[in-house]
Amino acid sequence: MVSAISSNGASSAVSSGTGSSNSSQIATLQRQITSAQKQLTDAQKGEQTDATQKLQQQLADQIAALQAQIAQLQAASAQQVAQQSAQSSDSADTSTSAARSVSSTLGSIIDTHA
Repeated sequence: MVSAISSNGASSAVSSGTGSSNSSQIATLQRQITSAQKQLTDAQKGEQTDATQKLQQQLADQIAALQAQIAQLQAASAQQVAQQSAQSSDSADTSTSAARSVSSTLGSIIDTHA
């Protein structure tokens, strides 16, 4: 479970779901990053007071947190792909073993009847 931070600082839960779900969550997070970057750029244009510097730091922290969430989702997607690949490989190995077993058994039956 990943917590997404909206451009106004509100937090919402983001789960690590399927690949397409992760892709849409990543796209949402990227839009939030773009929004926060725009706010940061706007804040840098004005007078540099303690309040604007604090806002700039909060926005920079928010951007870093969003980037970390994207990295987590990308890692979860990569892990899902690896697991699916391993499962597919295991299925292929099982099918091959079963085919060899049937072939061996048929060979034995043919030998005994010959």
